[in-house]
Amino acid sequence: MAGFGIPGREVVNLLARRKIAFVVVELNPATVTRCQTAGLNIVQGDIADEQVLRNAGIDRATLVALAIPDDAAVLRAVDLIRRLNPAARILARCRRVSTALEASRRGAEDVVSEEQLIGAEFARLTAPLLS
Repeated sequence: MAGFGIPGREVVNLLARRKIAFVVVELNPATVTRCQTAGLNIVQGDIADEQVLRNAGIDRATLVALAIPDDAAVLRAVDLIRRLNPAARILARCRRVSTALEASRRGAEDVVSEEQLIGAEFARLTAPLLS
């Protein structure tokens, strides 16, 4: 699990409810300190850094959720995860549709594009106003 903003917390809450072991990788040292104090299994670092991934146990991961709002880092992480653990399933958050397509091409099985979600929501909200 990479990123502990709102999307990352939602995934962690689901895993915790189902009693599935997980490790969070978070870049923000203040967040890491706060969460470690609360007992969360979290490591500080860049998810696109090989040593950070190894410290987080990438070799044992079955799912990696990249919930970070940085398209370039997501693409670097997908490449690295694929190299270190080809069997891990990758869920990637991408801001742009073009990045989502590239993440899929590089090996992310599931991709969420913020642009697509926002576009769909705008259309849903606009439709009743057109009646």
